[in-house]
Parts: sequence; C-alpha cells; structure tokens
Amino acid sequence: MSAMDRIIADSMDLWEAAANESFLEEMGKNTLDKKLFYEYIIQDSIYLRYYLKAFAMGMVKAATLRDMQMLYSVLGFVNDSENATRLDYLKDDGLTDDDVEKIPMKIACRSYTSFLLDSAEKEDFAGILMAVMPCMLGYEYVFRKTKERHPEVMDGYFGPLVADYTSSMYHDCCIEWTEYCNRFINDENEKRLSAIFREASRQELIFWQMAGGDDHE
Repeated sequence: MSAMDRIIADSMDLWEAAANESFLEEMGKNTLDKKLFYEYIIQDSIYLRYYLKAFAMGMVKAATLRDMQMLYSVLGFVNDSENATRLDYLKDDGLTDDDVEKIPMKIACRSYTSFLLDSAEKEDFAGILMAVMPCMLGYEYVFRKTKERHPEVMDGYFGPLVADYTSSMYHDCCIEWTEYCNRFINDENEKRLSAIFREASRQELIFWQMAGGDDHE
C-alpha cells in the first residue's frame, strides 16, 4: 500500500459519508430540486476560484519546472471542462460568471475556501497538495458511486456534471496525481500530511451537506 493509499484510507469514512448524502442520492435518481442544484452550482463556482488560487500559490512554492507544470495543468482542466459545464447550468438559471462574483458565499463555502487559502499560505508544497487533493479525488469517488447506484443519471439533466468526473480521462488524471503526490510523502511528514488531507475531506463533506440544504461549519 502506497503512502497516498494509506492517507486516502484514513479519510474514507468521510468520503463514504459524502457519497451517501441525500443531495447526491436525489441527483442520481433525477429527482433533485433544481433550485437546490443551482444553489450548489453557484457555491461550487465560487469555490473553484479559491481552489485555483491555492494551486497558484502552490506554483510559487514549487521547487521544479515539472512541479509548476503539474499544477498549471489543473488550471486548464478547470477552464476547459469543469467551468464550462457549470457555465451551461448557470445559463439555465439565468446567470453568468459575472453574476456569480456578486453572490455571497454560504458558511460552508467560506469555511472551505478559508481552509484552502490558509493552507496555501502556511503549508509547504506537500501540504498544499494534501489540501487540494480531496476535492479532485473525492469528486471522482462520490460521482462514481452515484453513477454505479443510479446509472440513469447519465441520461438526465445532471448527466453532464457526473460525466465530467467519471470519464476515463478524469480517472487517469486522478491516478496520475495520486502517484505524483506519493513523491512528496515520507516517514517524517506522513502523519502531518494525512491530518491536512483529512481536514480537507471533512470540509468537502460539509460542502456536500450544504448542497443538501444544511449549511454549517
């Protein structure tokens, strides 16, 4: 078992709890209230801005060009795929990216984004990776669970969002990043990095609870 496998296993209870949230269950059944869905898309769009800031701050602390390129690659994915899907849903709700800029963050979103920026400022490069990875890897996990339980989701309104995180390309990306992160974990820092990863996973769970209407820190 690799170091990242151990770190992920230590947070798996939080990932399982997220995958079992009513928001994702209703999404899978195509019965999710679109009002709730649009509120989630708005908050997630706000969150993405801070997620990218954390990656940008990680680039500043990167030791090699390869490390900078790895982080930079995420910026392209978010712009080309993740944000593109969200823009389509925002349009359905009569909103644009400019409108999102003016919408306040909910408590859970503010807590998560604050954690990201604090981690990016205070932690070393490895610590920043652990702060951002639960979002990338956890999204694949919860949406794959949703798709497995309710394959019909792919034919419904929420299918494009699920498709973003269950594609073979995204899966390969997650594998690449997991292997990449292993390079920065050793006996001396694994416990500290696992704690950061778990806190990020906890923030991710709270974000899903917010999506279902339970907005708390």
